Amino acid sequence: MDDPEGADPETTRLRRLDALAELLPMLGSSLDIREVFGRLSAVTRQVLPHDAMAVVLITDDRQHVRLYAVSADVDFARPDVLPIPAHERDMLLNEPWDFIILDDVQGDPRWKDLPPARAGYRSSLRVPIRAHDDLIGGVNLMSRAPRAFGEADVPVARRVADYITVVLSHQRLSEEAQRAAAARERAAQLERRVKVLTDELESLSGSGRHIVGVSAAWQHVLHEATRVAPTETTVLLTGESGTGKEVVARFVHHASRRAGGPFVALNCAALPEQLLESELFGFERGAFTGATSAKPGRLEVAAGGVLFLDEVAEMSGAVQAKLLRVLQEREFQRLGGTRTLKADVRILAATNRDLRHMVERGEFREDLYYRLHVFEIHLPPLRERRDDILPLCRAFLDEIGQALGRPPAGLSREATPLLMAYAWPGNARELRNVLERASILADGGLITGEHLAGLEGTSAATRPEPVVERRDPPAAWRGGGTVPAERAGRAEPPAPSAADGPLPTTDLRAIERTLVEQVLRDSRYNKTAAARRLGLTRAQLYVRMRRYGLR
Repeated sequence: MDDPEGADPETTRLRRLDALAELLPMLGSSLDIREVFGRLSAVTRQVLPHDAMAVVLITDDRQHVRLYAVSADVDFARPDVLPIPAHERDMLLNEPWDFIILDDVQGDPRWKDLPPARAGYRSSLRVPIRAHDDLIGGVNLMSRAPRAFGEADVPVARRVADYITVVLSHQRLSEEAQRAAAARERAAQLERRVKVLTDELESLSGSGRHIVGVSAAWQHVLHEATRVAPTETTVLLTGESGTGKEVVARFVHHASRRAGGPFVALNCAALPEQLLESELFGFERGAFTGATSAKPGRLEVAAGGVLFLDEVAEMSGAVQAKLLRVLQEREFQRLGGTRTLKADVRILAATNRDLRHMVERGEFREDLYYRLHVFEIHLPPLRERRDDILPLCRAFLDEIGQALGRPPAGLSREATPLLMAYAWPGNARELRNVLERASILADGGLITGEHLAGLEGTSAATRPEPVVERRDPPAAWRGGGTVPAERAGRAEPPAPSAADGPLPTTDLRAIERTLVEQVLRDSRYNKTAAARRLGLTRAQLYVRMRRYGLR
């Protein structure tokens, strides 16, 4: 743009700035400066002559600049990301600067080896691009002539940088809005998926009714399960006993690509080591005494589907080693066999113990822990999701009513606060057992406080006593009646015995059943606590529970 001869410098500066006004509608029509950068350079050239123009943005590491936009005149080879020269870094990033004018880079050893100098550009004018006082990049105008720029050109270059800053700010806001909208849509899709899966599971007899829950903590569990379900990733479900780990495992199976395959569950605490190994991997004929024919293990039965290993912390070291091979190599051998079989199965595992702590104590293999702990879903106890108590009550009462062949029992006004205030150390499993007993006692009527004996006076602040898992040799039922020395001083409620009162029967099996049932009830169906009080291991307790049909 030519200025009248002898014009006042201030007038010239204003005329040049006014000439940039036509940039506004052009820039306002685009949210991406790169789309109109060629026109931007052409308009700027009319008031501030240059041979090339570029915009660079500083990367997140603050060590490089990214070439964001260049005019068509830039004809030299240049990488998209350039390191900031060491001699420039402190000045650009740590010191306030308004502009940089380089009169001739050809004779300056700091600049002569950079791509612009090698391409024949000699002088340049740079002005910063700032957002909220933070330096985010700069505008660089280059000329093939030396000393092409002076301080009189700085206001024009700064005005161009201001326009570019506005467009970049709008672009960033637009991108953030798009990301936020995409995140909301993903969240909505996830909610819809959770709802569909929950409805489908609830429609299947006995497999999904306990999936109900409205609390934020429970919805988070379902969201995590929905996210990991479509993958083949191994999932570790953690949480206290009775929180619904198998329910969530079935939810993951139903939402996965293996939904058409079997869901096979194996409780590792319910079987002795040798039986667990043969049950898991199968055995060949003659593998051990009594193996008169070959039998496939749960890994084979679950082929094409999901194998759920509950209480996985109870596995012995030998079984852990074999399971590790399954997870690493996807292959195994039956007991007594030589053929290597493929494990086409997805493993879901669950535990109510602290595996990390067990690894530190040398009780669980560290390599297996990391193989299982790829994606952990922690199930919070019922006392931490109290909004789910009444929905679970309704679901359980419907189920219990069908099993008893009568309409579902209702809750009286006095029963509801008792259920809500109780700490539920046995979690959802204890809640169901309490409601089943109460439904029987109510005999088709409303469940009252009288039917919820044991819940009165127990507040929500009550917490279950910490359970220390032990493997004490059982005293009374394995040939010895003495209490182990380390337990002699323990302040622990004694297990009920025949000495507590007259026995209604002399049938030893009936006495044993009554004893196990009473201790389970007194322990709020916490299997570890009940086994400890009875002097049994968890595996032995499970054997007796199955023997007597106890839940």
